[in-house]
Amino acid sequence: MTDWETNRARLELFTSVLPRAVGGARAARRGDPPRGVPPSAAGARVVGESAIDELFIAINSVTRKIPDVATIAARIDSCAAVAHELSALGVAGANPRPPTATITRMTSKVFGTNKFQLVDYRADIALPDPVAGADQYSGQPASMRMMRAGGAGKRWIVWVHGAAQGRPDDLYAFRAAALHQILGYEVVLPVLPAHGRRRITGVSYPGIDPLTNVAVSLRAIAEIRSLIRWIATQDPSEIVVAGTSLGGPLAAMVASLAPEVGSVLAVVPMLDMHATLAHHMDRGGRRGRELAGLMRDPAVGAVSSVVDPLAVEPIPVNGRRMVVAALNDRVTSVRSAQRLHDHWDGRVHWFRGSHVGHAFSPNVRTVVDGFLA
Repeated sequence: MTDWETNRARLELFTSVLPRAVGGARAARRGDPPRGVPPSAAGARVVGESAIDELFIAINSVTRKIPDVATIAARIDSCAAVAHELSALGVAGANPRPPTATITRMTSKVFGTNKFQLVDYRADIALPDPVAGADQYSGQPASMRMMRAGGAGKRWIVWVHGAAQGRPDDLYAFRAAALHQILGYEVVLPVLPAHGRRRITGVSYPGIDPLTNVAVSLRAIAEIRSLIRWIATQDPSEIVVAGTSLGGPLAAMVASLAPEVGSVLAVVPMLDMHATLAHHMDRGGRRGRELAGLMRDPAVGAVSSVVDPLAVEPIPVNGRRMVVAALNDRVTSVRSAQRLHDHWDGRVHWFRGSHVGHAFSPNVRTVVDGFLA
């Protein structure tokens, strides 16, 4: 975060990478048995993975531009002004059923060894009045990447990416070719608003404006549900929705609102983005702690309640719900994954590593493929 109050605070984000990684690895090794969280592994690999998580946080912190305290306080006041009206709508009222997506353009592409279709689609969605003014994507096309063989009776999977993704390399990050060619899925990778080719100057997601975060979340959920309604017209045998990190709670919301979804998978989910942002802001010296306090304001929690996956029950049966939790997750937290698992009462895999480390784990790939097989 480029304008913390001292250079020392910024420098300490980097000098503390290894000490935090070691401390985090030690804490994860103990686990949390009363909450059902098993101990993580020990050793250099776990510390190394934790250090990668911590370095990711430090880089993101110093490169993210943060407004001054007065500006953020004004944004919290904006939350307070609409909190009652928005929260009164509840999840169902704030997330009405969207129309079926209309495909407007489909272009064949190649990225590395992957052949896919880049698809633009229209989802005529109007967000609730309390957040409509924060919606910068109204009337704009949505986008996805798709691997499809064609024909009826196929299984489809919609995989929702994490923060700072939504690029063509998602095809590798989420193993689209393996899902398509080995497991037999028709694969859809939506591009979230404020990511990839849908970036807009001045809009960050997740960002420091809670009302914008909620508006983008509502739009993303509606766009994915609209897309799933289109998939349902293709005579699928099953529709799976999966999400990684930021995409985890979005996938969870979709699986609780779209009756077409038969299975749901959340991988290292970021359950509460504002609590996560506040946790990392606490590291930014005096000013960081002040900003963190603002992000924990009750008004932020109130407006965020309409996109809280713990407020709704997934439609898939318990055995078709799965959480992959990283026991030494330094980017989000294992507590987030554990809370979602407790709420779902489905299947869980405790990965003995970090947030970033899960992406390189053969064990995680095997478990995920087993769930999807």
